[in-house]
Amino acid sequence: MSSQHRAHERRNKIIKTAWSGLLARIISVSVSLLMVPLAVHYLGAEQYGLWVAVSSLVAMLGFMDGGAGNAVINLVAHASGSKNADLPKIVSTAFFCLMALAVIGCLLFLAVFPFVSWDKLLGVAGTISVADLNIVVIIVGLFFFLSIFTTLVGKIQRGLQEGNLDNFWSGVAALLSLLFVYLAIQKDMGLVGFVIAFLGGSLLAYLGSNIHYLLIHRAELRPRLSNVDKAIAKNLFTVGGMFFVLQIGGAIQAQADNVIIANMLGAEAVTNYAICMKLFLLMPMLFSLFFTPLWPAYREAIANGDMQWVRRIFLKSMRWAVFISIPSAIGLIVLGKQIIDLWVGHDAIPSTNLLIGCGIWMVISTLGSTAAMLANARQLMTPQIIAVILSGGINIVTTIWLIPHIGVEGAVYGTIIAYLLGVVPIYCIVLPKALH
Repeated sequence: MSSQHRAHERRNKIIKTAWSGLLARIISVSVSLLMVPLAVHYLGAEQYGLWVAVSSLVAMLGFMDGGAGNAVINLVAHASGSKNADLPKIVSTAFFCLMALAVIGCLLFLAVFPFVSWDKLLGVAGTISVADLNIVVIIVGLFFFLSIFTTLVGKIQRGLQEGNLDNFWSGVAALLSLLFVYLAIQKDMGLVGFVIAFLGGSLLAYLGSNIHYLLIHRAELRPRLSNVDKAIAKNLFTVGGMFFVLQIGGAIQAQADNVIIANMLGAEAVTNYAICMKLFLLMPMLFSLFFTPLWPAYREAIANGDMQWVRRIFLKSMRWAVFISIPSAIGLIVLGKQIIDLWVGHDAIPSTNLLIGCGIWMVISTLGSTAAMLANARQLMTPQIIAVILSGGINIVTTIWLIPHIGVEGAVYGTIIAYLLGVVPIYCIVLPKALH
């Protein structure tokens, strides 16, 4: 197959994944927009803030898969690009390795759980019972460890540039969660019922995705113990180990703010911050539909030696990131208060400083995420690990220092400072070299 034909096929897969992702993301964003006022009005500001804080805290455990989930994307994409016959072995090895990690992680979580004062950690007042809080933490934690291997099929699909299938099931997950939450509210099942309903919809969709893909659509990839390969497992965790550190830093960067705010200002303070951040991350979320498929496409092109295509597409993606994120950020800064007032209500309107901070972070995160697709595909792990350690440490320190001085806005400005000091300089050094 000629390089031109491969480039054309690659382009078609990217477009197919992007447009199916757009439809799925419209569904999930619409569900998210409906879910926020629904949840805030039903649970109240404190219980909703608690739900956000618990979700963020457990999401910070995302490193528990040892980075193997993201490593699967590179291994599958490389196997597809080089046309080798290891794909069934890669899938089986990854599936059973992640299942073992999920079981180990779950047991560790349950062992540590009784020794943590969750009410103090999350800044919970007396209006929420400790029993309900503990149940919520256990439910979210167990769901997380189940999702470690149930979401693996999405990584496989991404690596094979079949992200349209993953997008379909993501849309189904969002709709089921909304339906189950609506029924839970109608039955007045309280905070615990709300959490079970929300997570149950996603879990059901993930199970449907696994059954459809591994038992019907690509039955030749069905996980079998006989296909588990020690050499592939070693490679999986070698590459995964590097992604492991990146995931820790990414989790700190993305989730630590909510936990720190809850601890320093109380769970109720998380609500305004989380709602404002959710609004500003809508555009990067939509833009990610187009740059996320580039990761396996870059990897497959690299395996074929087509660096000219990689350079051309990378530069084009960065230009689009600039042209889309800056005008969008300015528009949301100007109209953000009115949008949130109509969306959630007057009580959730953020300050102007918080809007400006979220706008700046929106531009920076869009550009950074676009650059990360190339860095991941090139497996530039050491520079990224250095960057994520620096930015993660700076983020925690600056956020804790800024919040007492300027309030909840300190969380987003701490994140911005950390990224500019810890990540941007390193990307500016390594990415030009990665393109040659």
